[in-house]
Amino acid sequence: MLAPVDTRLYRARRVLPMRRPPIEDAGIAVRGSEILAVGRWDELTSEHPGAGREDLGEVILLPGLINAHCHLDYTMMRGALFGSESFASWIQRLNAMRRSLDQSDYLEAIAEGFKELSHWGCTTVLNIESFPELVPFLPDPPIRSWCFLEVMDVRSRLQSAESLAGAIHFFEQAGEGRGGFGLSPHALYTASKDLFALIKIYSEKYRLPVCTHLAESEEESAMFLRGEGPLYEFLQSIGRPMDDCVGKSSLQIILENDLLPDGSLLVHMNFLTKDDRFLLKQAKSRFPVIHCPRTHAFFDRPPFDLRFFRETNIPVLLGTDSLASNQDLNMFAEMRAMGESFPHLDPLEIIMMATMRPATALERGGRLGELSPGAVADFLAIPDESRGNISEQVLSNRFPPRVWISGIESK
Repeated sequence: MLAPVDTRLYRARRVLPMRRPPIEDAGIAVRGSEILAVGRWDELTSEHPGAGREDLGEVILLPGLINAHCHLDYTMMRGALFGSESFASWIQRLNAMRRSLDQSDYLEAIAEGFKELSHWGCTTVLNIESFPELVPFLPDPPIRSWCFLEVMDVRSRLQSAESLAGAIHFFEQAGEGRGGFGLSPHALYTASKDLFALIKIYSEKYRLPVCTHLAESEEESAMFLRGEGPLYEFLQSIGRPMDDCVGKSSLQIILENDLLPDGSLLVHMNFLTKDDRFLLKQAKSRFPVIHCPRTHAFFDRPPFDLRFFRETNIPVLLGTDSLASNQDLNMFAEMRAMGESFPHLDPLEIIMMATMRPATALERGGRLGELSPGAVADFLAIPDESRGNISEQVLSNRFPPRVWISGIESK
């Protein structure tokens, strides 16, 4: 006979459940790896008289944060690159650094990245894995991880197709574990329309999420719309066919050719044309957009068009991107940067961009990114230093939180 699973109660000064208003003198009941109940402390103790109890003190309990876009391969590149150079030059410097590292360097970088994410309260990450050959050697991550295999065929289409087929076989054998898998055609300037179409077929057959970089830089716009600029010249020099640079944006080409499955995650979306906006408004599918505020600032991009996405009901999620364009993997800092860029935004909406919205994009609404009965017990405790607005308190937090994943505290 299986032993009964114990229930444990955690008390806090305040709880931020997300789907309901904040609760004072409150707590959560956890049984095994799931949340059993959320409510006032006196009600929880009355309903669960035999449960173990832990008073966490003057803290706020909130859901674990979700980083919607990250490249853990590049954790060792903190401070090594500069955003002031052209985007094509930045890519070439990044590629040069990549070539100087070996498999052990990348595995160490990924492990360090996971550790830093957890340190700052990230309990789920959508990580882009640039090296398919690393996937079988990746250790079990300490947090939930969706591993998006990055594929491109700017140099060799055969190699990319073989890598994709091999990865699908690995995905079939591996199962989900503490997360899942996805596919990431890097960008239209590095992945052909044929490769995008192939990925769409695989995605729909195996129910794998898809993530891609689109409309990221002004140089990308110049390349596709006018057939010019540093990115155009660099890619032409390495043998990329340039016959798709005929006056349509990368987003236009993607949408008009129906190259993405419904719900695909679009990273950056910084430079939109009038036609892009029209197509997004008319699209039957809805594609969540991932914004990385501090990477946006690193490259000194023009203001992100948040107003358009809100008016079009396109959900915006937050990510850190990589340490090749950011200073750390701290989602609290990323949320603060979003608030500083858009001071009119309700702080609660910003928190949703790092909790409920990415959970919904992963089809894990009700399970991740919230404190509610039936959700997995991924939660944080941060100091509650005032009786002020709870969402503002969360954004202002500069202390590493206590972190629980599946009801077990991370050490």
